[in-house]
Amino acid sequence: MVLLVWVVVFAAVADVANPRVLLASAVSGGLVCACAAVGGVVATRVTGEESAARLRHVFVVLEGAALVLFFPFCWFGFGVEPVGRPGTFAAGAVLVLAVPVVAALVIVVRRSFVVHELVPDTGGGAPVQRIRVLATVLVTVGLALSAGVVAVAAVATEHQVVLLVVGLLVTLMPVLLGVRLMDVADVHSARRRNAGNYVVVPAAAGIAVFDFSATTGPAGTLFGVMAFGAVVLLVIAILVLRDFTGEWDRPWRDAGKVSR
Repeated sequence: MVLLVWVVVFAAVADVANPRVLLASAVSGGLVCACAAVGGVVATRVTGEESAARLRHVFVVLEGAALVLFFPFCWFGFGVEPVGRPGTFAAGAVLVLAVPVVAALVIVVRRSFVVHELVPDTGGGAPVQRIRVLATVLVTVGLALSAGVVAVAAVATEHQVVLLVVGLLVTLMPVLLGVRLMDVADVHSARRRNAGNYVVVPAAAGIAVFDFSATTGPAGTLFGVMAFGAVVLLVIAILVLRDFTGEWDRPWRDAGKVSR
């Protein structure tokens, strides 16, 4: 709650050139802090392994919501401009706003990991077929988003090439992850796919996503929606994979046990 109040108060008193962009960033960041606060309330009901197993999905949903909301927070944050200097980045204001949001995100993610550790067998026996179904969904929806990006770039009146390149880089990430998951032989091999790495490109493309969404009219807005859809898809895939596979493998520990 302290982190949430921090975001609200700073957004109310900060002086920037485009307050609406700051407000959009603050709203998404405040919702991340709210996820941390709600998770804290739910965490008071966890008294052991049985209650952790019963409430585990609540923490997964809160973690997913926080991870998804963090992207628009960053994307809007890239567009905050200082007073009197349009076109530049208000680094100080965004940094002050980012501190509580990043802290809240760490709290949410860490708490979800702790709950999974209390239920060590989470998803451990999930059939590989379900992981392959997830892979099919990733490829199908990812290709649909990529096709949408191509269509938007074709009708856009400016920045067509950059819209196409950036949009495909973002929307093809779920497709690549899905292709990697289609050949899993067992749950252990699914654990080694490093699904979290696939959100790096959407995160790095945040400045371009915001700029084109804000400056290219309806086509840009649709472009931003599809980029955000790819992020949502990736976050869901990461959380589902963790739910299926439990903790990540540590091959060096297994090798040590065998040698002894």
